[in-house]
Amino acid sequence: MVKHVSILIALLTAPAAFGDSWTVCVTDTSALLTPPVRGAATREFRSVMGGHGAGLAFDKCTKGRLRIHLLIKDEPPNGLEGVLGLARRKRDRIEPQLQVFYGSLVRYLGEPNNAEALGRAVARVAAHEAAHFLNQQPHHCERGLLQAMLSAYELLAAEPSPFHFEPQCAPDASEAQATATLANAAIP
Repeated sequence: MVKHVSILIALLTAPAAFGDSWTVCVTDTSALLTPPVRGAATREFRSVMGGHGAGLAFDKCTKGRLRIHLLIKDEPPNGLEGVLGLARRKRDRIEPQLQVFYGSLVRYLGEPNNAEALGRAVARVAAHEAAHFLNQQPHHCERGLLQAMLSAYELLAAEPSPFHFEPQCAPDASEAQATATLANAAIP
């Protein structure tokens, strides 16, 4: 019985189960995001994710809908200073538990004083992490939403987002080379 329940839970939290209608439940642990920033983040997240039925729900979620959990924290864990976001990984699977680190993001951006721009940046980092989960793709891409480094300009730009959610992409060549080097180094 326990085995069947575990399998059912795994199937319900698999990215394919999310289909076209899902919610990202946002918990802002220290109330870091003001209402105008939340509004801008919600609009931008929908824009970046396109027709994938994604929405942000701050501090409350509709019961019965499939959910990804996004935690807004001030700082990343020790040893990950400067990281803007994380997608939690368990074994070979990326879990629907994401994090955005507000303090790191604000420092990286140069402390923007515009709520719209800050909301766009929060949404773009969140969308980057959501794409890792939805694609079950731990690697980064050469360009687009899943590129490893997003510039401050790309995160803040007022024009339509330079990146949109895409199902899968080829790994960044530098990331593929680093992986090949590590794999070859492990051969005795």
